[in-house]
Amino acid sequence: MFTRVLLIAAIMLLGLSTGCEKTDHENIDKWTRTEKGPGKLKKALKDEGNDPDLAAHAAANMIRMGNDPDVRAAFEEMSQPRRVQVIGKLAPRLWDLARIEREDSLPGSGQIVAKDALISLRKYADDTQKQQIDTYLIDWYAVMSYEGRAKVGSTLGSAVMRMVGAPAGKKLMSVVNGVLAAPGQEKVKIRIGDELMLGLAASGNPEAVKYVLDIARMDRGDPSLPKRAMRQLYTAYVDPAGLFDLADPAALVANLDGLVAIAKDETMAGQPANDAISLIRAAGSPQCFDPLLSMVRLPHPDPRFRYATAYAALYCGGTKTIAQVVRALPESGNYVRDEMHGAVSGEIAKMSPRDQVLGQLRELLADKGKISRWVAAEALAAMKSVEDAPRLEALAGDKEKLVGYFGDQSGREPKNRKTDPTLGQRAKELAVQLSGSAPK
Repeated sequence: MFTRVLLIAAIMLLGLSTGCEKTDHENIDKWTRTEKGPGKLKKALKDEGNDPDLAAHAAANMIRMGNDPDVRAAFEEMSQPRRVQVIGKLAPRLWDLARIEREDSLPGSGQIVAKDALISLRKYADDTQKQQIDTYLIDWYAVMSYEGRAKVGSTLGSAVMRMVGAPAGKKLMSVVNGVLAAPGQEKVKIRIGDELMLGLAASGNPEAVKYVLDIARMDRGDPSLPKRAMRQLYTAYVDPAGLFDLADPAALVANLDGLVAIAKDETMAGQPANDAISLIRAAGSPQCFDPLLSMVRLPHPDPRFRYATAYAALYCGGTKTIAQVVRALPESGNYVRDEMHGAVSGEIAKMSPRDQVLGQLRELLADKGKISRWVAAEALAAMKSVEDAPRLEALAGDKEKLVGYFGDQSGREPKNRKTDPTLGQRAKELAVQLSGSAPK
């Protein structure tokens, strides 16, 4: 009987020594190497009776082992005061794991995992802790090897710069300064990478946006630079393609003069100028309207420029500015009917409220300007405004030519080339179309 009691006592002592290990830093590290360790780490993190530093140590080890989902789930269940306590201890631990000694070095897998954990942890942090995490992330990304670091991990660098905001843009400007000042560029300049310019743009820092505009105009022996620089701004403020939320347009408002200068620069014709026009529109109403309207009036060697600026001005100013935009279109120059319809008259026809649009178009029909009357006639026909057929018919005697109506015909044989119609001929044709669409 005595022997049996000793045996039971020994078993109980053995159970206490193996199954009831205390939660301390030594055991938290040991549990990373045992079969039941993951469960014990998870329990150590979730037990709000543990010291916050012990819970943070457990979370850091779970992250190192690839158990990030369990860490996030634990934070979702924690009380807010407890989260703040644990994050305060966990963020520095993760930074110790994520830190890279050399600015020109790329991270290893463990450093990437820890960096990603800092990003996912940020949403649970209080304002002070977010600032500290942002400082860690800026120090991790905003270095000479940004181009490589921005592409690794579960979150792209541009999305992190968008999240961190203006301070990230300021630090990235110093990175670009380092690229520009790096030795050995007497013959070949170092390429300014797309990721670096996108990070600057996405930060929403007005100074960083200005820097990207300056980069677009730099002569670095790279003919693709203007196009690439403007495309990064377009991505950040017009179409991020799901990479991150649109950047704050306030940075564009602060740089409207620079955007207008690029849009008007004939050496920037094509995509850079078009992107500049889109960015001006993205600055928002009413700030975007006056710059766009001024460019509608501007003589430009590229005929597409007037269509692009008029289109943007219409959508910046809205229905109330239709007549103002149309009257700004220069009377001189060629206008292709299909392009005019695609950018101006056809777009006006889609605007609302209908009665206000009709009112502005009827006002334009009475203008002296040929272009105003033509656009109004085309838009009224596109709106199927049958009641305006007599007004269009009244223009039938107008002898002014719609020069360029059919577009470039230089590739056609002379006998196959069409003669540009007069405004009267086109108005009569549209009046017939409207009369034919009237209810029988």
